[in-house]
This record gives sequence, structure tokens and C-alpha cells, in this order.
Amino acid sequence: MTKKGIVQFWNQMSLKRKLYTIILSMGGIMVIAILANIQIMYSFVGDVKILMDDNLSSYKFQEALGNEIQSFSDLMRDRSVSNDASFQEAVKQTKDVLNQLPFEYSQIGEERYAITWNIKNAYEQYQIKLENLLLMDLKEKNYIAELYKVYDMQNYLKEYTARLMKEVFDGGSTYYEDSILVLRRMPYIVVVSSMVALAIFIFITRVLTRDIIIVLSDLVKVSKSIEKNDFSVVDVAWNGQDEIGQLVYAFNKMKHSTRDYVRTLEEKRAIEEILYLQELEKTNLERKFSEAQLQLVKSQLNPHFLFNTLNMITRMAQIEEAKVTEEMLIALSNLLRYSLRTTSPFAPLNQELKVIRDYMYIQEKRFGKRISWEIEENTKNNMIELPVFLLQPLVENAVIHGISMKEVGGNIKVSIRQEEEQLFICVEDTGLGMSSERLNQIRSAIKKRSTNEKIGLGLGNIYQRITAYYEQGDVLVDSIEGEGTSIQIILGPRI
Repeated sequence: MTKKGIVQFWNQMSLKRKLYTIILSMGGIMVIAILANIQIMYSFVGDVKILMDDNLSSYKFQEALGNEIQSFSDLMRDRSVSNDASFQEAVKQTKDVLNQLPFEYSQIGEERYAITWNIKNAYEQYQIKLENLLLMDLKEKNYIAELYKVYDMQNYLKEYTARLMKEVFDGGSTYYEDSILVLRRMPYIVVVSSMVALAIFIFITRVLTRDIIIVLSDLVKVSKSIEKNDFSVVDVAWNGQDEIGQLVYAFNKMKHSTRDYVRTLEEKRAIEEILYLQELEKTNLERKFSEAQLQLVKSQLNPHFLFNTLNMITRMAQIEEAKVTEEMLIALSNLLRYSLRTTSPFAPLNQELKVIRDYMYIQEKRFGKRISWEIEENTKNNMIELPVFLLQPLVENAVIHGISMKEVGGNIKVSIRQEEEQLFICVEDTGLGMSSERLNQIRSAIKKRSTNEKIGLGLGNIYQRITAYYEQGDVLVDSIEGEGTSIQIILGPRI
């Protein structure tokens, strides 16, 4: 097949098959090179291990034989029990090491086999002579002659052991000289195989990536234009039907879809902006309506007539020395004066708390020991402004709907705490509470901003004002039938 035919066949292949072809080709070459190198290295390492084992076994025998000869010499000088035990141990070690000497003709060769055979045979004869000598009495006539025969056999064994060591060493040196030639060729083999693999890899990679680099460059250019919100650039082109062609097709399709999506988002943003302005206008109207509604409630009484009447009753109580009546009238006057003369939609926290104290003073006189109350304040500044008449309606609801309906009465607690930009107000009582159905009804009505009789004008008006004035304002109601009710108000940053 010609080069042109190879290139044409290559272009018809899918990208997946091209990658597999490159990976398999490179992998095959590398596996062959690695296996060849491993085989040579394993062969060399195995032979070296055999040589090292032979050297070690020969050295151990030489050392054990030397120890045995020395132990024998010590025994001959002094036949003590300890010298005899040392000699017997040395003999045992020598026999063990002798049995471990390699003795396969095919493995060790003719010369080593002959030397090893002579050592084994001579050592057996030496042991016989040695045992006979140890059984003889020192005064026997031929004792000295037998002793020197043992010495001669020891010298014979030492000579052959030295010959064995030399033969093993010479064999290892010969093997090393033969193997070093192969080891020196190893770097050249590795370099040649790597160069062949590299040449194949460069050729295949060049054929594969030439057109891919061009189309990738086009994809980058078009992507940068899309990043700048410019969708007028020409689509990327690719003639093949492989994975690159599928990628280019998907990219072009994504470009058109993104263009349509951006246009839709711009239209949606314009509509949302219009709706936001309408909602903001609606919120402002609701706030103005709440303020007007509050002013309407306050204007339902004739302030001039009412204050004159209360002042007249207060003076009569002073004349009659009715101290309690006088204090109740003063508290009531303070409540009405704060209600009817306050025109601002906001009031300081200390004024709202004073209204609660005046109101609860009157209720204490009304209910006596059946009612108790407390205020717990934890704020950095009691001049914090909050919607006017925010607390009194909640306390009044707790008295009317909670404590007054309970025969044994109860307690009312007002808790106020400040955390960064949020103010948490909680009014809780130990009155009758309410059923879960009634609680769900009130919660639903509050969220719908209802001000009907189901939740009362006061609670509904409070919720409307809070949500109109505060960005994160909310009213939370919780109650357990027979145990009491808790109303929490959360005031965040003002709108």
C-alpha cells in the first residue's frame, strides 16, 4: 500500500480507532523491549544468585572445617567435658554444611564434581579415623601414629576445600567475563528500540493531529468571540464524520442555542424589571394605606373632649383622695395621649415600653393577682425606632385572648434582644393558647396579609406595616392549647 493510500485509510478511521492504534502500537513496541530486557536481567540475576550461593556454601564449609580442626586441637590438649562438647558441636555443623554443598554433575561441572566427591569421601574416612582415635587410650602403643594420620587427613581436607573455593571463584569470574559483553550491549538495545518507537509515534501523531490542530484553533477563535457576546462569527467546518466532526457539529449547535438563550434572558430581564417596579409601587401604596388606616383608627375619638373628661375625673379623684383611681386615670391618659398625638409612623423603643407599662398597670388593677408580667430588654440602645403601636396590641391580645379567659390567670413576658442589624421581639403568655387548626388559620391569614376578624385588625395591621417597612421583617406565631401563645417579631434593615 502506498503512502497516499495509508493516509486515506487513516482519515477514514474513527478517532477512537486511531487512538487505539497509536496506543497498541506504542504499547507493543514497549512491551517487547521491556520483556527482552527483563528476560536478560532475570537470566543474569539468576545465574549470579547461583554463583553467590555456591560461594557462600563453599565458604561456610571451609569455615566449619576450620572450626572443627581447631576444636579437635583444643580437645587433644585438654580432654575436658566442655572441650568435648564444643568438638561434637563443631562436627555436627561441618556435616550439615557438607550436605549443603552442590553435588549435581549437570550444574557444577566435571572439575567441581570431582573435588566435591573427594571431599565427601575423605570426610567419611576422616570421621572413622577420628572416632577410633577418640576411643583409644593415650598410653596405647600406636596412639601417636593414629593421631598424626588424623592430622594428615585434616590437611588433605583443607587442601581440597581450598581447591573447591578456587574452582567456584574461577567459574564465577568466567561467567562474569562472558556476561559482561551482553550487559554492555543492553543500553544500545534500549536506545535503538526507543528510537524506533519514537519515530513511529511522531509519524502517526503528525498525520493525526495536522487537521485537528487547525480545527481546534478555529474552535478557540469562535469561543473567544462568543465570550465577548459576538455570535456573528462563521461556524467551524470539518469534513469528516468521526468524533471531531461530531464535536464541531455539537459546538455549532450550542453556539446557536446560546445566542437564542441570551436573547431570551435579555427579554426576561426587561420584563422582570418592569414587574419589580410595579411591585415596588404596590408596596409603597400598601405602606401608605397602613399609615392612613392607623390614622383613621386614631381619629375615631374626639381627642379634645376625651382629654378634658379625663382631666376632670383625675382632679375629682385627687379631691376625694382616691390614689389608685388617680394613678389609673394618669396611665390611661398617657396611653390615649401617645395614641392620639403621635403622627410619625415610628417611635423610640423606650416610648413603646412605657406604653406597655401604663397598659399593664391598668390591667393589674383590673385582674389583681391573676395576672403578672415582666419585660426583658437586651439592646445596645433603647432609642431604636420601631413602628408606632407595635407592642401594645400584642400585649393586649395576650391579656384579652389568653390570660383573661383563664380562671387562674397567668404571666406575660416581653423579650427584646438585638443581634447586629436585626431586632427580635417576643411576646409570650401562659394563657389558654389555641388549637392547631386555629393556629394554622392565623398563620395562613397573616401570610396572605389579611386583616379580617379571623386574625384581628391589630395583628394583621402589624404584619402589613412590618413587611412594608422592613426588608427581612416577619411575624411568627406559635401556640399550644392549654399552655400559652408566643408571637415573635423580626425587624431587619429598613427599606
